[in-house]
Amino acid sequence: MTLLALLASPALAGKATSERWKMLWDKQAAQTATWEGASYEQRLIATHNTFWPSVYAKCAGKAKSAGIDEFSAVAVIDAEGRITEFVIFPDNPALMCFSEDMVGRRYPAPPVAPFHEGFTVTLGKH
Repeated sequence: MTLLALLASPALAGKATSERWKMLWDKQAAQTATWEGASYEQRLIATHNTFWPSVYAKCAGKAKSAGIDEFSAVAVIDAEGRITEFVIFPDNPALMCFSEDMVGRRYPAPPVAPFHEGFTVTLGKH
């Protein structure tokens, strides 16, 4: 019984989230460091910039109100280019809108799947 309570503790959940975040961030760094990955990233960014302004407009206010100035994220992209996860660090409820709005959006099909693309987002002045 004690073990179950320990596994459910928020501190351990936060550590697991941090470790997973680091693993995904390292994967995106390795994938985008290749010529093939860097080339794909350029096509991805062109598509990303067509929908990001609406995501930002919808979600930034809540994050700014919570005092968040910057966050990082990794998009996990499947073989068809669909975002299956948008994992955010730090893990904060005020940033959930970004994750919810990004999952399901499409980029061009990546050279390998899953492909991991990293973002650092600055939210600007409150």
